[in-house]
Amino acid sequence: MKLKEIGEFGLIRRIRSSLKDSQGKAVLGIGDDGAALKIAPGKLALFTLDTLVENTHFKWNYASAGDVGWKALAVNISDIAAMGGIPTYCLVGLGLSGTLKIDLVDGLYKGLKEIAGRYGIGVVGGDVVRSLEFFITVCLLGEVAEEGISSRSGAKVGDLIFVTGELGAAAAGLICLNTAHVNLASRKKEFLVQKHLRPSPRLKEGQWIAGRRLATAMIDISDGLISDLSRIREESRVGAVLWEERIPMALPARELARSIGRPPLNWALYGGEDYELLFTASPDKKKLLEQQADFPVSCIGEVLKWEKGMALKDGEGRLVRIEEKGYNHLAPSPERGEK
Repeated sequence: MKLKEIGEFGLIRRIRSSLKDSQGKAVLGIGDDGAALKIAPGKLALFTLDTLVENTHFKWNYASAGDVGWKALAVNISDIAAMGGIPTYCLVGLGLSGTLKIDLVDGLYKGLKEIAGRYGIGVVGGDVVRSLEFFITVCLLGEVAEEGISSRSGAKVGDLIFVTGELGAAAAGLICLNTAHVNLASRKKEFLVQKHLRPSPRLKEGQWIAGRRLATAMIDISDGLISDLSRIREESRVGAVLWEERIPMALPARELARSIGRPPLNWALYGGEDYELLFTASPDKKKLLEQQADFPVSCIGEVLKWEKGMALKDGEGRLVRIEEKGYNHLAPSPERGEK
């Protein structure tokens, strides 16, 4: 059997099964946004790690070294945000060819230090190895109060499904970067491009939600709304229905989709890299969210029984079964322009 036959998440399930006796006393282990270990009474240490690879996650013809450094840390901060935590320190691993110019590494760390400074994160070490293809790996540490941590596994039947911000902008931004000309005002194009190149992790939003113990389950949207909702669904053993008309989508993304004849909803559902927070909460928390949250948040669906699977309710009330797909490292996605 080849890896592409089981895909990224099939492989993770296989690894998780083989390591089930190696989790020790971890509060959270394989299968969540990061690992959580108890380090003091009432206090947890958080660990997360992500890698960006040249020609897989970005291309040098549209991304600057600063953009790559920023994003490499941003995607890890987003994981800590989904757990309701505070990021503290990071380590950086680089795969470099000796033919690369030193200016590239300088630019990389300029972008990384910029976002680290914004979120109060220390860069305290790392590793450098020789590699024909450039990659950067960031391991981020964080902390959270034990009673305030959010995970993917607590969603309950009857909970409502919420998302912060708007979806689809990052996927639309990648289209802009890979297309010579798009029929879109320059300021709108730049908005979409920056959403893709320099995402803003929803750290304060995650802390606000977790601090009030509103979320029964939470995850950041990195692989796409459907793919990441599937992770909550799998860890919580529940089903879900999404309400098409309630899914918030960035207006410039809608405009771009119409101009090139694409259904805009696909970018919201499957595009990925929005790094918004997707979470479930009891219906009695809805009013509090609407009245007290100082950030955009939308109620987009409901948690059902596991056997109901996942469905989308359209504007006319019809239920359509959703194909649970999204970005998969071992099965490249056409939605990202990959073959």
